[in-house]
Amino acid sequence: MNKILLKRQILYNISKYFKNNKPNTTTITINKSNQFIYNNYNNNNFNHKKLNFTTITNTITNNNINNNNNKPKPNMLYSPKDRSYEEAVNALLSLQSNQSVIVSWTKERRDNKEECTKFLMEEMRNYCKTLGIDLSRESIIHVAGTKGKGSTCAITESIIREQGFSTGLFTSPHLISPRERIRINGEMISKEMFSNYFWQCWDLLINDYQTQLPNFFRFLTLMALKIFQDEKIQCTILEVGIGGRMDSTNIFPKPMVTGISALGYDHQNLLGNTLAEIALEKAGIMKVGIPVFTVSSQLPEAMDVLVDHSNKTKSPLSIVPSIDQYTTSSDNNNNNKIESIGLKGNHQLENASLAIALANCWFKKQTFKDVNEIFNCSENHKQYNYETNNYNVTQFTPLLKSIELGLKNCEWAGRAQHFTNPSHFPNMDFYLDGAHTVESSIVMLNWWKSIVNSNDNANDTVHILIFNSTGGRNPTSFLTPIIQSIDNKEIPIFNKSIIPNIIIEKPIDKKYYIKEIIQSNQSSSSSSTTTTTTTTIPDNAAATPTEIKEPSTWEDFVVQCYDKISNKSHPCIPADSIESSIEIARELSENGTKNVKVLITGSLYLVGGVLKVLLKEKSFN
Repeated sequence: MNKILLKRQILYNISKYFKNNKPNTTTITINKSNQFIYNNYNNNNFNHKKLNFTTITNTITNNNINNNNNKPKPNMLYSPKDRSYEEAVNALLSLQSNQSVIVSWTKERRDNKEECTKFLMEEMRNYCKTLGIDLSRESIIHVAGTKGKGSTCAITESIIREQGFSTGLFTSPHLISPRERIRINGEMISKEMFSNYFWQCWDLLINDYQTQLPNFFRFLTLMALKIFQDEKIQCTILEVGIGGRMDSTNIFPKPMVTGISALGYDHQNLLGNTLAEIALEKAGIMKVGIPVFTVSSQLPEAMDVLVDHSNKTKSPLSIVPSIDQYTTSSDNNNNNKIESIGLKGNHQLENASLAIALANCWFKKQTFKDVNEIFNCSENHKQYNYETNNYNVTQFTPLLKSIELGLKNCEWAGRAQHFTNPSHFPNMDFYLDGAHTVESSIVMLNWWKSIVNSNDNANDTVHILIFNSTGGRNPTSFLTPIIQSIDNKEIPIFNKSIIPNIIIEKPIDKKYYIKEIIQSNQSSSSSSTTTTTTTTIPDNAAATPTEIKEPSTWEDFVVQCYDKISNKSHPCIPADSIESSIEIARELSENGTKNVKVLITGSLYLVGGVLKVLLKEKSFN
């Protein structure tokens, strides 16, 4: 048996096993016979037992360990009540790993990258075989990155759909409903389609793997690929979940084109502590002979890795031009330039430029329509060579009308989104952005500056921040530039900053993250005098002060971080829930008699939770 698989299965079961069998002191080892050894030291009496591990049923058995009659129960799958959509969602949520498994598997994945990559890809190929997913399909656009990869995918899909092709878009995470992750022709799939394909995949995988089903994200990836294939979608756009090389979306050996959006620091526990390490993981989506595009804003440390890996893999790399280099065929402006797009924020223009290149490359290589018909018999596109990826503006200008429409009509919830609902929230404007990294906080901040500094911003406007961070990200790093902008009078002070408790549909021990951040910052402080030649984690550079005491809740911890940065000059409070934080904002509007602008940022989970409250009168689940 594969060693990684064995460890992974043991980790998955061990916490459940010892829930009913609690020795005083234990150690676990694995012997050459694929058994793990349970060592129990109880009152100096050495009790050494071999626990047989059955990979088929995922069951641990023993012989009356601890002299009790509580036999460990098999790790049973969720037992659905029926085959409804609601039960499909419940069954899907049951595939989420608990935190102890996540932590252990994260370490394994980080410390043993090559073997883990080989194992994970082999496992995904086997799952695809069970589901009848054809991996030889080439009509795939695959996008990795830290900032803007989801927006890039959304814009790319919009452009290709406007050209008349059927599109399938797979992204993550969802804001409100898991159906958002799988879209056909710009619309999230129906409950009926979700339910139908979910139970198809569930039954087929159980038949071959019993209880060893793929986890939450991998199951959804497989389900999306199954849907796009069986529904005969012409263009499939896949957003990488985390990283690139080991991601479950990285399963197609020959996609049509790949893209890498702006890179920065996120998921360091998985990808590495330097920008170079992170870039190498993202570059793992490059394939031999397949064009890859990236953006000009990449920091040199990241760009050097992308160029080097491109040369090693013989995946021709092209840096996309800025969008203002293109001309349009429309006469609706004086200079025939793209001045704005459907997605707000200047940072989206770079994502749009990457999307244009990905779409043009796909148009050239696809076989569903005549290429000359797409490009209106223009000869310029013939100068582009797919094999060398010699992309430049002159080959694709003026832009196709479908590209202009795709840029204009693209919508992407939770990213620089302005929301109003006068009937429920009079005189209240909500500005939502799921930025959650240090770099994206700067981008979000620039967008917020353009809003609050506009001419129509009344002096008596109440400004409110609703913020929280998830996944163990250091809130200090994100909040510092915001508070600095307030101190520099670049933006108005928030009349109230609110840190709501976020309920996430998977078991998370937030105190674990608090300890991790404090320990990391203490470690960083003690080694701050060490010189290094590579970029360090910004979270450590903006370390939470070691004098902060460990609070009882994550929300209290974030408030402490906020108070420390602002010297308690800005009012900041925790809230029990997202609903209560919005009620606080409503109260500050004095029942709509004052103008209120609310900024919601720091986490896509937070943004999704707020949207769910704001859209509560609509069926969106």
